[in-house]
Parts: sequence; structure tokens; C-alpha cells
Amino acid sequence: MSHGLRVAPDALPPLRGELQLRPAAAHADGSPAWVIQDPVTNQFFRLGWLEFELLSRWHLRVPALVLQSTAAETLLEPTKEELEALTGFLKQHHLLEAHAPGHYKALHKQHLGSRMSRFKWALHHYLFFRVPLLQPAGFLRALLPWLAWVYRPTTGWLVLLTGVLGLLLTSRQWDSFTSAFAQSLSWDGALYYLLAMAVAKSVHELGHALTATRYGVRVAHMGVAFLVMWPMLYTDTTESWRLSRRRQRLAIASAGVIGELALAGAATLAWNLVADGPLRDALFFLATTAWIVSLTINLSPFMRFDGYFVLSDAVDVPNLHERATGMAKAAIRRGLLGLKEPDPEPFSPPMKRFLVVFAWITWLYRLVVFIGIAVAVYLFFFKVLGILLFVVEIWWFVMRPVIRETQHWFAQRKQVSCPRRWVLGAVLLTGAAVLLVPWQGQVKAAGWTLPEQFHVFHSPLPAQVLHLPEAGQRFQAGEPVLHLDQPELGHRGARAEAVASASQDALRSLQAQQEEMERVPLARSNVALRQQELQAELTERDRLVLNAPFTGTLVDLDPELIRGTWVSPRQPLAALVGEGGWIVEAFVQQADVERLSPNGEATFYPVHRPDQAIKGTVVEIARTRTTQLPHAMLAAPHGGPIAIHNPRRDEELSPRDALYRVKIRLDGDVLTAPTTGSVRMEGERRSLLGSWLKPALIVVIREFSF
Repeated sequence: MSHGLRVAPDALPPLRGELQLRPAAAHADGSPAWVIQDPVTNQFFRLGWLEFELLSRWHLRVPALVLQSTAAETLLEPTKEELEALTGFLKQHHLLEAHAPGHYKALHKQHLGSRMSRFKWALHHYLFFRVPLLQPAGFLRALLPWLAWVYRPTTGWLVLLTGVLGLLLTSRQWDSFTSAFAQSLSWDGALYYLLAMAVAKSVHELGHALTATRYGVRVAHMGVAFLVMWPMLYTDTTESWRLSRRRQRLAIASAGVIGELALAGAATLAWNLVADGPLRDALFFLATTAWIVSLTINLSPFMRFDGYFVLSDAVDVPNLHERATGMAKAAIRRGLLGLKEPDPEPFSPPMKRFLVVFAWITWLYRLVVFIGIAVAVYLFFFKVLGILLFVVEIWWFVMRPVIRETQHWFAQRKQVSCPRRWVLGAVLLTGAAVLLVPWQGQVKAAGWTLPEQFHVFHSPLPAQVLHLPEAGQRFQAGEPVLHLDQPELGHRGARAEAVASASQDALRSLQAQQEEMERVPLARSNVALRQQELQAELTERDRLVLNAPFTGTLVDLDPELIRGTWVSPRQPLAALVGEGGWIVEAFVQQADVERLSPNGEATFYPVHRPDQAIKGTVVEIARTRTTQLPHAMLAAPHGGPIAIHNPRRDEELSPRDALYRVKIRLDGDVLTAPTTGSVRMEGERRSLLGSWLKPALIVVIREFSF
């Protein structure tokens, strides 16, 4: 309650008749508490012992009588100022009847002051609004007896056993699980995740609603809330504040997460038990969605989701975010600026430390979340609108609170001592140097090693394998390695040979007849054409004999190849390793490739030995983006570091991001087999601010160019 409010009048205004006063859970210090429910606005106001005793005697109407009666009948000794503060609090929240002549005018003035401009109204409703869809109280009461078994201890133990067993089985095939997760990161996967999230959130909200109904709390409505145009289901359980037992409120707040985790555990166990197919894919999406949403979003106390209300009730600090923020601001002003800033309210030292640390973590968490939301808004809306909404997000959630706090610091600048000003100035200069000085020089990328003489054999067209060599076999340059065949090509060749032979016979026949000599030139042209067709067919057939481009050893022979197997042009059949040194092919992000130059220094760290640093030199930088990865070991579905498009189609290894190939020659001959790893290359130095601003300016120029 605020103490800077107007003095109570001679006769206390009466309380509104429809208000309801109910006992609530005791405060952390053991003192009793009560809750006032305003049924019109469905708001709840928590009161302490002093406020309850004063309101119990409010019918006396005379301030002096109220104070005297409270002091005489209780151990409390209320003051006039405390009664004035309570009166002001009741007025502020419209809990008093409006009988005084000036009261209506004050209400009208307050209404006008609270009216928002059209811009602020649109901004507020764009950022968050609710759409109630159902009034499910009757349905929930009818459904509850049918689901009473859900709340039995046996069910809880069974759910716990199911989840633990599912996680244990998943740990035994963790590679398969992570590979499936990497493959799901696509636009098709995003659609399936949205469907799975709809199922998981329905279970989540039903858990809140049923548990609230079980404890006699009315669920006013359920519907869809939009946070920055992102839809999410919600359940109105505001009236749970009427419950005096904290355990019941915690049960309602945590019921959604418990239901979602139960669904996750059951889906995880089922994923391990069913065979590959659509059902297993659906269970995977459901399990991962429920686990991720529950553990990273719903259980997080840093946003106003379930974890926040559970923690707020557990530590008995209603409005935890606002009160922790007030404590943290006061601590910063005292510690950083040396201001004599009092705490907004008294707390024990351990609780003070908890609230300050909690506020700091909340700020950092929200900074990451709000920036992510802003980026998502930019991506999902068209061009100019996406940029404008991105700016609105950053301004409202990030910049606006910082600027308001900075304004408070500036207003109190005269109270900051001179030594602190010097220290703050040095800190600001250091921060500016970190942002403006070009100290970032390294470019990091994923890559793989291969011999400098390395050739992967592919069939030039769909064909059958006629002859297979053995892995490890050595070949001389130009020697045949793989023999392939295509029956249709053989038929076309035989037909072309027959036609060429027939045309040659026809030419000889015409040459033997004197009267047909005028047709000889045309016949010769036909013979030449048929010979060209035959030669083209023979050349095409010769392409099916894959020769060694250099002397080397055959490796990576596909173990599934047998004689008669059909192969596609995209399918790698085997590789030939020459006798030269080793190189690295690194795949660099588009924003970093222009920072590199030939002859620059580079270091390769193999994935199996990250502590081994192998030096090298940049020898070639591609100027066009990579459309196809050279080997499956680089692709995420096969355990590699690079995400690809259409991960369910193994024959397509197209990188999802814009990557450019950079070739690096390693010093010495220190490797024995191709492997993946990370690469660090020396590039043009850039400042942090420059590395942020340049891509942003490129995006702005691109999006505003119609």
C-alpha cells in the first residue's frame, strides 16, 4: 500500500456490498492473512492482520472509533496514518461505494487519465490479448468423476515409472534419438511440432482446469491468448487465490506441467516400443514437444508461466517479478551509484539476496526471449512490417526499461560522488572499446579432412553394377575401377550399330549402280550421321567404365553394393585416395567468408581429438555457395555438424544455410583417414558493433528495396 495518499475523511465511506472477504494462507512470518475478492473485476487483494481488524470495524464509520476499538479489542495499536493508507488503497482500487459528490468527478478524471492513445492501445493489444472461448465449469464438474483415478497415488507412481523407463530406454539409443531430432528441424517438422504442441497444451490446460474444479475453484473461462500474435491456450484460475491452503494452490499451478510431463513420459516409452513408421514419428514429435515446452518454458519462473506462480506461492511473495525488480533496482542504485536508496519494502537478508539474484536472472532470461521474439516477428511478417514490428519489440521490451532507469540515474547524478563518477566513466570507456575496437579476428567453421588427391566415384547416369573391386585395392592412373552397365544403353548401341551398318551397305549398293550415282552424296551424309550416332552411344557406354584419375588406393566402398545393383548418379560408390598430403574443406557462413583471404593461417581440430591442433594455410576460397555437401559424414542426420534440407531424404545433402567452401592445405602428413572437425581461420578483424550493424543494414536495405 502507498502511504502518500489523501487523508481519510471524518466519516469513512462504506465498502461495496458485493465484496467478499476470505481467509488466506498465513504470511511467511506466521501472521494471518485474508483476501478481498472483487467479483466485478475478478481481482484479489491480500490483506494482513492489521488491515483485517480495521476492515472488521469499518461499519463504525468514524476513524477515531475504528482506531480505539481495534486497540482495545486486539494487541494492535493502529495509527491514523495507517488508517489513511488503507482508505487510500481502497479508493485506488475502487472498493468503496461512490457517495461523495467529488468521488464521481475523481473517478471520471482517473478514467480519462487511464485512457490510452490509439497507438498505445494498438501496441498493447498487439503485444498481448485474450480471446475467451469456453465457459467450461459445468463440463469440468461432469468430467471430474470420470477422471478421479488420475489423482490417486497409484497413478502418480505409474506415471513416474513410465517416464523413468522411457528415459532409460531412450538413453540406450541416444544416437538414434538425436539423429531423429536433427532430421525434424525442417519446415515439415515445424508443422508437426505445432500439431504436437496443440495436443500437449490441451492436456496442460485441462490439468489446470480439472485440478481447480477438484478444489472447488470456478474456472471462469478458457480460450486463446496471443503473445505478440503467437497463439497459446490459457485457463482462468484466478479464483484459486480464494484457497487458504497453499498446497492446493501449488497443486493447481503445477497440474498443467505434471500432465504435460506425464504425456511426455508415456510418448517417450511408446516411441521406444513401436516399430518405425508414422506412429513412431508422431510419438517422437509429441514426446520432444512435451519435454522441451515443460522444462524450458512452463517450469521457467522468469516469465509469467506455471513455474512463476509455483515459485511465487512457494516463497510466499505475491507479485514476485515486480517486487524482485524493485529490490534489484534499489540494490543497483546503492551499489553502483552510491545513492541512499531505501528498499521498497522490508525483507529478511536471505530473502533480499534471493530477490536481487532472481531479478538479475529474470532480466537476462527475458532479454534473450524478447530478442528471439523480435527476430521471429521479423521473419514471419512481410518486409517493412516485419522490420517495424522488430523495432517495436526491441523498444518496448528492451530499450524502454533501460532508458527509464537511466533517466532516474541522470536525475540523481548530483548525489553520485566524484570517485564513483571516474570509475563509471572508465567502465563506459571500456565498454565502448569492447564494442568499437576491431579485436575479433578469428573465423570459425565446420569442416572435414580429405587427401589432397581424393576422388569420389559416382555413376554418370542410372546404371547397374557389373564388376566390383575390393576395398584397399591399388589402381594406377587410367586403370578401370568400376564397371557399370545400362541395358537400355546397350539396346540403343546395338540398334545404332545395325543402322550404321545398313546405311553403309546401302551406300555401297548405290555406288555399284551407275544410274543411282546422283543419290550417293545423300547416302554418304546419312552414313556419316549414323556413324556419329553410333560413336555417341559408344562414348556414353565408355562413361560407365569409371577409371582412376590418379594412382591411389580404393576406400569407402559402399558395403551394400553387389553385382546387379542399380545405383543413382547422386549415390557415392567408392573413393580413391592418392599419395599427396591432406587438405581441409571448411564450410564458412556467408557473413564471414569475405573476411578471409588466400594464404591466411588456419588451424584444424579433429572431432575425435579436439585437443590436437593441426596448422594449415588457406589456398582456395569459393565465390559461390555450396549446393551439395561432398560427404554424408558432414550432414546432421549422419552425426555431422551441418544441418541440411529435407533430412529425411538421405540422397540429398543440400546445406540449409548459405555456406561457402574454403580449402586449406595442412602442414605435414599427420592424418590417416578422413574425419570431421572444427576450423579456426585468421580473418579481417572487425569490431563487435560493426559485425552487428553491417548485417542489420544489409537486411534493412534489402527489405526496403521493392
